[in-house]
Amino acid sequence: MTPLRVVAAILVCLTFVVSACNPTGNAPSGDTTSDQIRHDLVPLTKRFPAIGHPISATWMGGALGVQSDSRATVPGPSIYWIEAIIELEPSTADTLRSKYAPTASGQIPSLNEGLRTDLPTGHFLTSPELDTALSNKDWRSAAYLHDGSNTLVMRSVDD
Repeated sequence: MTPLRVVAAILVCLTFVVSACNPTGNAPSGDTTSDQIRHDLVPLTKRFPAIGHPISATWMGGALGVQSDSRATVPGPSIYWIEAIIELEPSTADTLRSKYAPTASGQIPSLNEGLRTDLPTGHFLTSPELDTALSNKDWRSAAYLHDGSNTLVMRSVDD
């Protein structure tokens, strides 16, 4: 093989190796979703029993550290998240208000773009006790109870 062919073969191999490292050319995103808005209640009631038997829910979930084409960007276990807007039964909302004494803190939940249009306007009530009540050994939650309705907004991460 001539020296020119050896150099050409090496360049072809290097091009292949470099392009295989990042086939899409896109930088990884911090998190991903399936971009699917869900309304099924069982996954929420199973993970968060304190929400009782909700009337309805609009929610999304995903895994941190995954690219938009579902390739993992880091090795190891994934961290899952859920963001939900949940219409509680009035008795459940009343119980959460009386038992955990959330107050208007001026905080507004920061949700995935797909859910923002369903977020009610107005004030939200929060408290560390409410967050704890809606968390468990697997999920850590930040909870926002809407002041003028029975709507609960949750942002939860699977620890």
